[in-house]
Amino acid sequence: MYTMFNHSHQGLALLSLLLTLGWAAMVLLAPRTVATLGRPQRLCYIGAMATTGLVGVTGLLLGLLQGSWMTMLFPWLGLAAVIGHGIAGVRSRKALIAGQKAAAVVAVMVQVLLLVAAYGLMTVKPF
Repeated sequence: MYTMFNHSHQGLALLSLLLTLGWAAMVLLAPRTVATLGRPQRLCYIGAMATTGLVGVTGLLLGLLQGSWMTMLFPWLGLAAVIGHGIAGVRSRKALIAGQKAAAVVAVMVQVLLLVAAYGLMTVKPF
């Protein structure tokens, strides 16, 4: 059971990172005025947000399966990254629709940095 959740967590984490990078590319390449998100933008955004949430859920399940998850640092770092990614994602989408491309770019860069940092820490596990 643990191995299944571990593999799904790792695969979803990589998919989440790739979809978030895709969303970042779409924000960077979007025209200044966007009335609504197009179908590819919507799908990439929803995919990035959904897979990041699933990564958080599988990460918490992994922590629960290990037992003493309250004393471990990784579930808390992952939870902070998932929450930060969600907040930055909503801000980037709303800023892009409002025509504030600079704010959208900043928010999407926060999303990418949070995921890259969390992915790196979870992979290397320096502590």
